[in-house]
Amino acid sequence: MEGTVSEMKKAKVYRTAIYARLSKEDGDKVESNSISAQKSLCEEYIRNHRELELVETFVDDGYSGVSLERPGFRQMEQLIRDGKIEAVVCKDLSRIFRNYVDGGLYLQKIFPQLHVRFIAINDGYDSAGENTQNDAFVLPFKNLINDSYAKDISVKIRTSM
Repeated sequence: MEGTVSEMKKAKVYRTAIYARLSKEDGDKVESNSISAQKSLCEEYIRNHRELELVETFVDDGYSGVSLERPGFRQMEQLIRDGKIEAVVCKDLSRIFRNYVDGGLYLQKIFPQLHVRFIAINDGYDSAGENTQNDAFVLPFKNLINDSYAKDISVKIRTSM
């Protein structure tokens, strides 16, 4: 067998899922432009990272990120728990979590316990990255901002109605 132990560890290939979400449906289109853009961004990222192998893409178009009761998210979670997905890539944290408590639970407990690598491209976060300790400090704040944004939008919508 050739290569050092560290080279063999670097050669790990993660079975990867893309997760995309948009809270409002985009008119009469089958799939919103935002969802298509999210998927394209994630596919490009995966193409540029040889250790990631795209297994499946999960989409929740028309679902709020405040609740985890989304069919695509639940389907992805089941495949993670079945050991069929080892990494999740999304555009940013707000696409997968808009609830501070749920986001923290998954990012700090559930994903690490299930050995899932999590990547939020636009947030520059990769749980397998070198700055994971620094990111772990900033991540809850980003999650809190996403939660606050969702609550603010909800109040504005109710007020306008």
